[in-house]
Amino acid sequence: MFPLLSASITISLAVAGYWLLKKINFPAPSIMGPMMFIGIYQALGGGLPDLSMTTVNIFQLIIGLSLGARINHQRLADLRRVLRPSLVIAVWTLLSTLGMTFLLLQFTPNIATALFSAAPGGISEMTVVALAYDTEVPMVSTYQFVRLVVIISVVPIIARWLKRRTPTAQRVAMKEEQNQTLVTGDAEPIEQVEIGLGTKLLLYSLGIMGGLLLLVLGFPGGGVIGAMTTLALTNIVLKKQYQFPSSVLQLALLGIGMSIGLEFSPEVVRTIQEMLLPIIGFSLLIVLSNFVVGWYLHHLTHWDIITCLLSSAPGGLNQMLAVSEEMKADTLTISILQLVRLLIIITCIPIIAVMFI
Repeated sequence: MFPLLSASITISLAVAGYWLLKKINFPAPSIMGPMMFIGIYQALGGGLPDLSMTTVNIFQLIIGLSLGARINHQRLADLRRVLRPSLVIAVWTLLSTLGMTFLLLQFTPNIATALFSAAPGGISEMTVVALAYDTEVPMVSTYQFVRLVVIISVVPIIARWLKRRTPTAQRVAMKEEQNQTLVTGDAEPIEQVEIGLGTKLLLYSLGIMGGLLLLVLGFPGGGVIGAMTTLALTNIVLKKQYQFPSSVLQLALLGIGMSIGLEFSPEVVRTIQEMLLPIIGFSLLIVLSNFVVGWYLHHLTHWDIITCLLSSAPGGLNQMLAVSEEMKADTLTISILQLVRLLIIITCIPIIAVMFI
């Protein structure tokens, strides 16, 4: 197939998949749309070529920059105020990942596939890191997707039910105590100043250099970790706060979805079919463990149960924040604890992978 024709087919399928899934409010349409449409085409014998590793590395750098842009001096100050819950989330994230990896190894001999499938880091984050390893990436993305769907479907329903069972006076008292936890501390009020385009480009350039350095050194997941860490440290030192361009992130997510879809083949589809029941079963097991941790946070902090459940839910960061907004939960607390979980996964899992693979 001619390169121009194959590129046109790939891009057309990606855009069509994204448009359709976004239209029906499907979870993570930027990744799942291209993955599904291109994956089906490949499974039917499409024969489209894989993306080059250079292209995948560019997507890694963009994902890393988007994560690093979320970390700044204010987030660091907020983290100190919820230190105990953050430690609980960090420990649970690592232990549950290792436990689920051991269980998944009963069904797949590939340690990297089991590890990245078990890690609750979100579809985009885990698949982009898994691309740098000898993993069955479609299997990883399928595990991540099914878990996300189960969590988004089940956790809000249970949270609403528990909220209705909690007396109103008790909910008000918990809310006041939670607000007190987040507003007290030694941090001084921070004036947020809009920074110029030139400053942003300089910050992004530093992040890209950090990512490229780790890629050259062969560091696990170097593109994501290097860009994220460099940009985050720069933000903290220079006390900068800003939003990463959503359009750029959107293109990177579409690219990741394309790269996953291109990994599909008839053999991969047969493997996924054989693993479907274990995938669903492990997803439900993760949700049950989420409830245990949520209840523990509830008793540890006396926060409302919805905030605790959504803070510990191993779904995607953006998806959990969207659910928290809809359910009128404490979005600030949830964003901090979800970010802790994501950072633990992104920084620790690649290192663990090197130790065991």
